[in-house]
Amino acid sequence: MKVEIIKKSELGRELNFIVEKEVVDETKRKILDEIKKDAEIDGFRKGKAPDDLIEKKYSSAIQEQLLRKLVTDSYINAIKENNLNSIVEPDIYDVKFDDNGNLLFKAYIEEKPDVKIEKYKEIPVKKVKPKEVTEKMVEDVLKEWEKTPEMKVALIDMEKRKAWKEKAREQLIAYSKARAEMEEEKQLWDELMKNIKFPVPEKLVNERAIRYTEEQLKAMNLENKSKEEVEKIAKEIFQKVKPMAEEDVKKYFILEKISELENINVDEKDVEERIEHISRVIGQPYEKVKEQIEKNGEMENLKEEIKIDKTFRFIKENANMIERIILPGEK
Repeated sequence: MKVEIIKKSELGRELNFIVEKEVVDETKRKILDEIKKDAEIDGFRKGKAPDDLIEKKYSSAIQEQLLRKLVTDSYINAIKENNLNSIVEPDIYDVKFDDNGNLLFKAYIEEKPDVKIEKYKEIPVKKVKPKEVTEKMVEDVLKEWEKTPEMKVALIDMEKRKAWKEKAREQLIAYSKARAEMEEEKQLWDELMKNIKFPVPEKLVNERAIRYTEEQLKAMNLENKSKEEVEKIAKEIFQKVKPMAEEDVKKYFILEKISELENINVDEKDVEERIEHISRVIGQPYEKVKEQIEKNGEMENLKEEIKIDKTFRFIKENANMIERIILPGEK
């Protein structure tokens, strides 16, 4: 096998493969032998039919297995031999056999960026005080609830109204705390990313932007829209969410690097707690949720998500929280 690596961008690499005829023939011979063991050809006992008849009857299956085997093995070997750190599934294209029987194909990959972080502990963050929840805010929520006939009936009774009022207050307080925490986290990220510069994989960004686009499209009423109108809306959404996707991908690589530096790992308890949380949110039994995650092959993705969350929690816990900035002349 021969492979030529062409640099297409900071992280993008095109790999041009030539798999020699001898390797192609040997691989094809092995595949044919395996198929021959169970092949059934009229007039011949199982496993005794001539190779040319086997090849003629099972030509599609042989060709499919041959290409899959050669492309996969060649790609994996090239990645290992050339110390390439691909982080996305490769794009395979221009697959063909030349006049000499060699297999030619190309693969496009994007490598993992080299992230250098100088400081991620003791990051200064000005503590944000949650906005006070006033009686007017609580009453405004109740007025909104009253617009629903069911809630209007429930709020007529004074005792029930009092209980719903407390529920509204609790929700507003929780929302206020969440908003304050989000503002603190924004400060943390702004400070953290200020001095970190590295390229992000374009393919990974596009994949995430497509996912965000699909999520928004699902939430929209597109029943009376034509295919062209939907495509136009999708393109507009994609352009709008792409910067957010790029930022999220960048955040992921920063957190992954910090998790590596701090040796942050995920244990079984972490996994159990996350699955328990998911089961409570969706109202499904723990075992059923776990079984579905394993069935879908999502367990490793779940562990990666937990590790990233733990890493960000580590950064927050090690931030330098400032109650108030003292101005010149103040004590």
